[in-house]
Amino acid sequence: MKKIYVFHQENLVGTLKKNDNLNYFFEYSEDWLKSDISFSLSFAMPLQKKEFENKVTLSFFENLLPEGEIRDLFTKNLHTDNPFEFLKKYGRDCAGAFTLSESKSPPSYRSQANILTKIEHHQIYEALEQKMPVSELMLNLEHGFLSIAGAQDKFIATYQNNGFFISKNGQPTTHIIKTPIMRPGIKNSVYNEFFCMSLAKKVGLKVPHFEVLDHAKFPLYIIQRFDREGTEQITRLHQQDFCQAQGFVSSEKYEARGGPSLKDNYLLIQKHVSATTRADAIFQYLNWICFNLLIGNNDCHSKNISLLHTQNNKITLASFYDIICTSIYPNLEKKFSYQVGDTFDVDRIGKKQLLMTDEQLELKQGTMRVFIQNMTDKILAELPHVQTNTEKMFPRSQNIAQQLVNLISKKCKYMTRKI
Repeated sequence: MKKIYVFHQENLVGTLKKNDNLNYFFEYSEDWLKSDISFSLSFAMPLQKKEFENKVTLSFFENLLPEGEIRDLFTKNLHTDNPFEFLKKYGRDCAGAFTLSESKSPPSYRSQANILTKIEHHQIYEALEQKMPVSELMLNLEHGFLSIAGAQDKFIATYQNNGFFISKNGQPTTHIIKTPIMRPGIKNSVYNEFFCMSLAKKVGLKVPHFEVLDHAKFPLYIIQRFDREGTEQITRLHQQDFCQAQGFVSSEKYEARGGPSLKDNYLLIQKHVSATTRADAIFQYLNWICFNLLIGNNDCHSKNISLLHTQNNKITLASFYDIICTSIYPNLEKKFSYQVGDTFDVDRIGKKQLLMTDEQLELKQGTMRVFIQNMTDKILAELPHVQTNTEKMFPRSQNIAQQLVNLISKKCKYMTRKI
C-alpha cells in the first residue's frame, strides 16, 4: 500500500493510500479528528474514523489535477497516468488549504528562507513562439509544485511587480496565469476572458482581481487566487469545488455526463453556506447561471464554481472565475453545462424552460424569468462601456471585442423575445 500524507499547515489531516489494484482510500488521522480546528476535505468526505473508498476519495484528490492535454503532459513527464504519482510529485501547492507530501513530517516552508525563483517573461514568450504549452516549460524547469485543476494551459506563481516567481519549498502561490489557447480560431482567448470577466464585474457578479499583461506578442491573463489571503505572509484557505463537495470526479463535471444539476448545486448552497451570506450566495448563483446563458459560456460546469471556507469558519460562495464566451468558437461544445428545464440546447430555452426551473428549485413562479430579464438589461447597458474600456487598454482586442458585443447583444435580444 503506497501512502501520501495530507497536511493543513503543520497538522496531519490524514493519509491518501493506493493499493496494487489502483484503488484509492483516504483516512483521517486520529489527531485531526480530535482537533478543535478540524474540518473535512469536502462535504462528500465528512469527518469520520472509517476510511473512504475509491470513488469518493478520487472525487476530492483527482479534482486537484490538470485535465485533457495538460494532464497528458504530466503523464508523459512521469511516464504514468496515475493520479497518485502526480499528487506525490506536484501536490505541494494545490487548490485550497491542503498540501500533500511523501514525508510524514509537516511542510517546512514557513521556517525556511523565502527563496523565490523568477520565471522570466521571455522564457514564457519563447515557449509560446515554439507552440510549447507553458505547463511543459514549467515541467522542464523542474519546479515541483504546479498542480492546478482545469484543462486550459496555465501555471501558478507568486505575482509581484509584474514578475512571476515560484518557490521550490512549497510557499503558497498567489496567482494563476493563463496563456492564449493555442488552437486555430481561439488564440484571442485572453482578451475574450478579460472582456467577459469585466462584464461580469460590471453587472454585479463577484470576481477576483484580474488583469492582462499585453506588452509582448502574446498576452497573458492573470487572476488572483481566491483561495489565498494576505500579502507579506500568504495563508491558504480551504475551498472545494462543486464536484468535490458532492463526490463527482472530473469526468462528471457536466450534467450530461452524470454530474451535478442546477438543482444539486442550488441545494448544496442552501444546505452549507453560512446563514449570514446564504441569501446573497443564492442570488449570485442564479445570476451566474443567467449571465453564462446570455453571454454564451457553455463551459460553466461544476468545477468552475466553489465554496470557500474563510478563516472565521464561515462558508461562502467563492468568487466566480473561468468566465469566457465559448459560443463564439464554432468548434467548441454547443450544449450548456446544465439542463435548463428539459433541454441542454440554449436556443430552445424560453418561458417554458424557465418555469420548469422555478418548479425544480422550488422558487416562486416567474422568478427565473425576472432574473433573466434583469440580467439582460444590465448586460445591454454595460456592453458599450466594457467594449470601450477593453479596446482602449488593449488595441489588439478590437476584433474579438466587437464580435463579443455582436454575439452577446444578439443572444440577449433573442432571449427577451422568447420569454
